Amino acid sequence: MKRLALIAAILGAGIVVSPIVQTAFAGGGTPAAAPGGVGVIDIERTLYDTPAGKRASAAFDKNRLAKQADLDKQQKALQKDAAELDKQASVLKPDVLKEKRDVLEKKFVALQQYYVKLERDLAGDRAKLIQDLLQAAAPKIEVIARQEGVTMVVDQSSVLWAEKRVDLTDKLNALMK
Repeated sequence: MKRLALIAAILGAGIVVSPIVQTAFAGGGTPAAAPGGVGVIDIERTLYDTPAGKRASAAFDKNRLAKQADLDKQQKALQKDAAELDKQASVLKPDVLKEKRDVLEKKFVALQQYYVKLERDLAGDRAKLIQDLLQAAAPKIEVIARQEGVTMVVDQSSVLWAEKRVDLTDKLNALMK
């Protein structure tokens, strides 16, 4: 009698669990996507592949090239000053030569500091560029996420691996004008 009750309980549990297992492993033994999953956006692709991203990138590049030209101009002037000092070194008194070298070294240090400042400024400009692009994309990302049934969207740069089916970049890029 106890044995029949045990068998009946096992069969009953099997009938209840069977649809759950079939649903979870639909599609050849791989679990189906859980509702409320995670989507991935490659914001770099959006930056380089969309009209909005290309406009922002072009403005950034124009600014970067202008700063680079200014830096190159200052570097050439410093090189010219160094070459002139080398030519005059043999005819200058030692104390005058030392004074001019000190001035040249100060210019060199100032140029290095300017370079570091430009690098920092460009990094900040790029971060702002991406932030502005994300701000413009945020409503579109939300619409796509709701359509796809995902509860979170992360940038590809913070993901080690993701299945291609969770990549929402193409859908976002189609909406970015």
